[in-house]
Amino acid sequence: MKRSKTTFDVIILGSGIAGLSAADEFSGRGLRCLIVDVNEPGKGATAAPMLLANPATGRRAKKTWRAEESFRFIEDFLDRIQQTSDTPCFEKNKVIRPALTKEIAVDFEKSPEKYSWPSDWLTWVSPEEFKNIYPSFGNSFGGLIVEKALTINGPQFISSAVNYLQGRGAKFLFSTEYSFNKKLGLWELSFADNEPVTASHLIDTSGVNQANSDAWNFIPFHSVKGQTATFQFEGPLPLNYSISSLGYMAFMSNQPNQLTVGSTYEHSFDDLEPTKDGLERLTKKLSQTLPEFTDKISKTEQWTNVRVTVPDKQPVVGPHKEVENYFIIGALGSKGMMLGRYAAFLLAAFVLNQKKIDPVISSERFF
Repeated sequence: MKRSKTTFDVIILGSGIAGLSAADEFSGRGLRCLIVDVNEPGKGATAAPMLLANPATGRRAKKTWRAEESFRFIEDFLDRIQQTSDTPCFEKNKVIRPALTKEIAVDFEKSPEKYSWPSDWLTWVSPEEFKNIYPSFGNSFGGLIVEKALTINGPQFISSAVNYLQGRGAKFLFSTEYSFNKKLGLWELSFADNEPVTASHLIDTSGVNQANSDAWNFIPFHSVKGQTATFQFEGPLPLNYSISSLGYMAFMSNQPNQLTVGSTYEHSFDDLEPTKDGLERLTKKLSQTLPEFTDKISKTEQWTNVRVTVPDKQPVVGPHKEVENYFIIGALGSKGMMLGRYAAFLLAAFVLNQKKIDPVISSERFF
């Protein structure tokens, strides 16, 4: 992008799943978009080595909010991105949820009916059948097969999405500090060594920066540190699915010797460095779920970052309570890949068509 004074329709702060989704939605509606990030792409939570879009979350495999719509939007976005790239950034594989205790099994068996799942999305498998189909698991009391799920290579997704959106006319500025204010009804972003840019709408998708922002201090954001360990094995793994068990275990067939185990659990932390304790926790999760794999590990790589959430664990999407034409997509937590693209659609419908955002996720619930 030529760094000269330019006017856009929308400026988007942040280039994770929320920012890329907003750029896709607004540019697809014909608006001129600029995405600005203080870091290089791939520095935030979306850049985890592997991610899941898994609609069955929590202890009871509860269906995520608006699961059908959300899955349709993220699957479509990924399909369009993949059509423009030779390197796979995602895979349409299943997620297996083993019931590691009798109590969990009781909840899992109820889930298909309790949460009104579409008939082909979620299947309960009895202990005997589960053991026959999935012999790699340790002790289990049956399990769930989540048919509608996606495994995403985070860094490759970001790289491919940026290229795709640039092809649609979106502009990007990376690794640049900025400040912003309103002048004559327009948002103006100023940079230390570049001419300012302006836009009529400003959308904050900056993730952890939102939690540290005075502008959004009326929203009770909470930052949680997550860690992953990518285990390399001596040979290909006997898997064709990802796993949700004590966290998540992401597998893609184009990297058959590799499994990424992740969990978000540190609510108090001093830095973002990977820790020995984190690796021990993740290795234990692997051994509890797939015990025969642990002694075949040949190499391990760790990764950390921060996810932002709010007390009700739902996204925050919508307008600022006082400042006109200032909007947010945030608090996606661990469900960012599942919910982010649909959240961008709902925000665009609100901004451009005055369609009310569902109160479950609307920023207005904190006004």
